Amino acid sequence: MQQQDEQELIARSLNGDHQAYGELVDRYKNALYHHCFAIVRSEDVAEDIAQDSFITAYYKLKLYDPQYKLSTWLFKIATNTALNWLKKTKREVRVDDEVFEHIASNLPQPDRQMIYSELHRAVGQLRPNYRAAISLYYWQGLSNKEIAIILGSPEGSIKGWLRRAKIELRKELS
Repeated sequence: MQQQDEQELIARSLNGDHQAYGELVDRYKNALYHHCFAIVRSEDVAEDIAQDSFITAYYKLKLYDPQYKLSTWLFKIATNTALNWLKKTKREVRVDDEVFEHIASNLPQPDRQMIYSELHRAVGQLRPNYRAAISLYYWQGLSNKEIAIILGSPEGSIKGWLRRAKIELRKELS
């Protein structure tokens, strides 16, 4: 039902209905922001990238292929934008205590906060493509196939990145 409703919102958006596109943005804005944040590790930049991604998606909506989920397409745009930002700024992502507090602030059990903080710190040290794969697989719940589409890499590469990322995380966390 949601897919059908989503296709209706897309059709209305293509016909100039800005309110319909606003509904699509409302559905995905939090997930897209958190995904961007996982890559760039800056609240302001993640917010800008998510917003730019929605603007890009709006202007290219006629190119969207409905055989894929809209979320897959949006995550692809956001991932590419975030990775391009990292390349352009040649910035190494720093992780500090404030970032951990932001990520862990909605955790239900305070004793788990330290574990999650350490995990997120370690993920922040990974290569950008590993971070993106981890974010999409574990935090957004996407399949390897969907991640391959988003990152524009073969599914086998995604599996390898996830495997190598887990190896690096085990080393870092042990």
